Amino acid sequence: MHYVYLPVFHDMQLTSCFSYLELRFDRIVRLTASFVYALSTLFYIPVVIYVPALTFSQVSGVNLHLITPILCIICIFYTTVGGLRGVVWADTIQFLLMLVAFFAIIGLGLSDIGGVSEVWTRAQRGGRLDFFNFNPDPTLRTSFWTVTLGLTTNWIVIFGINQACIQRFLAVPTRKAAKNSLNIYIIGLMIINSLACFIGLLVYAKYESCDPVSTHQVKKLDQIVPFYVMDAGGRIPGLPGLFIAGVFSAALSTMSSGLNTLAGTIYEDFIRPCRPHASEQSSSTAMKVIVVLLGVVVIILVFVVEKLGSIIQMAISCTGVISGSILGMFTIGMVSTKANTKGVVSGVVASISSMITLWITSLGKLNYPFLPFRSDGCDEDIFTSTMNQTTTVNPPTSEEQLPFIFRISFMYYALIGVLIFTAVAYPVSLFTGGGKVVDQRLLTPFARSKSKSKISVELHVKNATDQLLNGETKDKV
Repeated sequence: MHYVYLPVFHDMQLTSCFSYLELRFDRIVRLTASFVYALSTLFYIPVVIYVPALTFSQVSGVNLHLITPILCIICIFYTTVGGLRGVVWADTIQFLLMLVAFFAIIGLGLSDIGGVSEVWTRAQRGGRLDFFNFNPDPTLRTSFWTVTLGLTTNWIVIFGINQACIQRFLAVPTRKAAKNSLNIYIIGLMIINSLACFIGLLVYAKYESCDPVSTHQVKKLDQIVPFYVMDAGGRIPGLPGLFIAGVFSAALSTMSSGLNTLAGTIYEDFIRPCRPHASEQSSSTAMKVIVVLLGVVVIILVFVVEKLGSIIQMAISCTGVISGSILGMFTIGMVSTKANTKGVVSGVVASISSMITLWITSLGKLNYPFLPFRSDGCDEDIFTSTMNQTTTVNPPTSEEQLPFIFRISFMYYALIGVLIFTAVAYPVSLFTGGGKVVDQRLLTPFARSKSKSKISVELHVKNATDQLLNGETKDKV
């Protein structure tokens, strides 16, 4: 990110990262990217909102379908009224709330279980610490390769070309400050993700011998953390509320940033060209209306997400299907002088159509088995199932019905999307005459020097040729 994407965006100082694509290629590519980004964001936000709604429903008993609209309306309100400044301030407060909630839950868990060493011992005993599973089988749900190759591609999309992040990185005056902002952002997310993973280990350690799922105390695995908070700390005043506040903060932060960015993208790329002389007040009103309309769509889509299975799998799949092509568009534009509009559009069509086919075909047909759970340590009053699930982390159980390509782990979707895009976009660009870079700042620094060297050599050869021709002409005269 430091060496490929950030230098280009900071040097160009564009209000929209999609403006880059118009300068590098043309307006068709920009509109294509904006449309694809809008779809990706619109699919992702409902998945994020479903999490706190499910949590609140689990903790309070309030109907999930009542919580979702209220949560969305709150977010729509402060996003519409506050704009980008309000979203940034809300994100800051929400991040602090998340940290407080995380540390409170971790403190509760460690005191209940007996310290970090005991948590680690139980997790290791249950096979939950397999960090270096080097099995190259791409149909495995999780392995060393799915994380280092698959998820890394997703993170590059988020940090490198996501409009919500780019807006923040360009708000600082220098490239050094932008790099520092990026580093702080990455470190913050690493901390949050590490804490979330550790809470997962705490939950496993707590229920090592009495699995709440197999004993039907919870209906879905997505409900197990709220169940843990209520079970272990429900009697502690304020803890359930603090947990809900932390989960709500994470979701509202993502939703507000997404709505604000998406509204700006839709207005700048699709509406402003039709209203070139609109006043600032009129533009602001239009964007607020867009935020409200997008919020309504999100509310509707949340009820669809409820029927689609695992939250994590759905979130990664939804974004991976589309984000691979977006990453490919920016990457090929910044590192290659040969790319052109025909190649990029062809790559987008090929990538998205292939990935949607892959996703839709496998949707609901791949049931990844879980690591072993135990229920032999449950009290008799809650022991409702004597079956000890002994499945292991194997490829999907429906592999007999699906060809190999459709059994590939969803964590590879973004990476596969990039590869398909590149495999189509680059050859098509070459066959249709290649591209032309009008401004060297549109290329990443290492590509600029290469391009400049090539131009310098071409000019030197041309000058030498001209001198020879002029010399030959003079001799003849």
